[in-house]
Amino acid sequence: PNLNSPLQPGMEKTDKKTEEKDSNSEMAVTRVMKALSSNILLTGKVVKGFQRGSKLLGWPTANLDPKAFHGKVDHLEEGVYFGYAKIESDEKVYKTALSIGWNPQFKNKEKTVEAYLVNEFPEDFYDEEMKLMICGHVRAQAKFNSLDSLKDAIRADVDATVKILDTKPYFDLREAGFFKK
Repeated sequence: PNLNSPLQPGMEKTDKKTEEKDSNSEMAVTRVMKALSSNILLTGKVVKGFQRGSKLLGWPTANLDPKAFHGKVDHLEEGVYFGYAKIESDEKVYKTALSIGWNPQFKNKEKTVEAYLVNEFPEDFYDEEMKLMICGHVRAQAKFNSLDSLKDAIRADVDATVKILDTKPYFDLREAGFFKK
């Protein structure tokens, strides 16, 4: 597979748009599964975040050290993205839903890249190196009326991520040389 673009010769870029009502408000969440013009590759240590992912939301995330993404994701819209991740102590490459931005729900003061690796890990992996391949955009970040609404949106983001990464051309990107180095 071409590491710089998920689109192979003869393939057309397609955007899949879905709109869902937030169960606790009138807000609609629009998901447009859109390929990036080229995949973004990041490598850095997993650092402690705000400790909200698993404790408050039930979605444990691996926070990438800001030094690893500084200047590399500035051109991206704040939002939810899909891609793949690999932790140095594990041979497997995992489907990943990630948030890039300031998380308006919690009014963060610093930009974060937080990856939810689709797997249940028995323990944390702080200080391990993580390789991230960002392939596409799911939706813009949003502030929700309740934590339950945010949890529902995250669940739908992860479901959409898993579904699109099971399709061509994304499925084959798990085997990219970037993850083998």
